[in-house]
Amino acid sequence: MCRVDLCRTPAPGPLVLVEVIPAGSLLTLLLAQGALEVWVAPGPKVARLLAQELGGETLLLGEVEGFPPEGFHGRLSLVELEGIDLKGKRAILVAPALNQSLVPGEEEVYLAGFRNAKAALELLRPIQGLVLRPAGAPEPLLSAVVAAGFLQKKLSPEAPLSLASALLKAFPDPQEALFQSPEGQALHKEGRTEELARASLIGVDPVVPRLAGVRFFPKWEYGLTQDRYAQRFTPWTG
Repeated sequence: MCRVDLCRTPAPGPLVLVEVIPAGSLLTLLLAQGALEVWVAPGPKVARLLAQELGGETLLLGEVEGFPPEGFHGRLSLVELEGIDLKGKRAILVAPALNQSLVPGEEEVYLAGFRNAKAALELLRPIQGLVLRPAGAPEPLLSAVVAAGFLQKKLSPEAPLSLASALLKAFPDPQEALFQSPEGQALHKEGRTEELARASLIGVDPVVPRLAGVRFFPKWEYGLTQDRYAQRFTPWTG
């Protein structure tokens, strides 16, 4: 049995963080295309600090109002990054909603969405006591809640009706759920509806990202407004 927890409270056991857009699907795509690791940063400043530490050919990805910040290599785009060979390279995503959805101290964390659903279901089924947490802080993203309902239905078909499973019934088509969500509407207004189509594909990325480390950035040392964290994800093979 697994359950969906809409609150950002420490998970008592293994946690599946669910996000489809804006960054979750891109993270699985990058690992599927050979990236050595993908870091999730809360903002551009932490991302730049992390890139300086990692060195080498580190791909910096993020966006502000649809455009990459100064010095970044690109925005959070499945369309623009699909098919790129990233073998042996590192990437950093500026993804505040995803970054802030984890509670410090949580260690056994997996990332799932529609694009890697097949691989995630195969690897997660044997694990007992799973908690599914839709990304988004303080309010979970609608697209992530629907995806969590989809995963819960597959992992625990006997589970009682929840908000996530009820929303799944309201949006039987994943692409329609993404389009109707506030985060999907933001992409639509930018003329990026193809991103929604790519994010709604089920089972195309054969990789499950797993939390492999956390880098702490104290505010007093780096001139930040508050302490920040960046999370490192690598492919999980079970």
